[in-house]
Amino acid sequence: MRAGGVGRRGPWVVPPQQVVVAVMGGVELDLTEAVLTAQETEFRVVAIMGGVAITVPEGVVVKMEAFGIMGGTAGPAGDAPPGAPIVRITGIALMGGIDAPHE
Repeated sequence: MRAGGVGRRGPWVVPPQQVVVAVMGGVELDLTEAVLTAQETEFRVVAIMGGVAITVPEGVVVKMEAFGIMGGTAGPAGDAPPGAPIVRITGIALMGGIDAPHE
């Protein structure tokens, strides 16, 4: 974890909707041991001069719908099998970044 940031890893329960805000700092969320409580989980993300990283396990579909202004977003490309859990990321990266890598 970076200085000036927060994070969550290990076993934890993820609600169907989660708001994540990073202002001049970082947020790292690791879902590899987490329990997703819904078929589709939405992260509403605001990253202003900061970064958000959401690590997802293999087999989970990432739908990156956030956009960047003087910043960027990145997530794995490709389709997953029908019925696979979905992590949908919406929001904005203003002079910051949103990343959703697979483990």
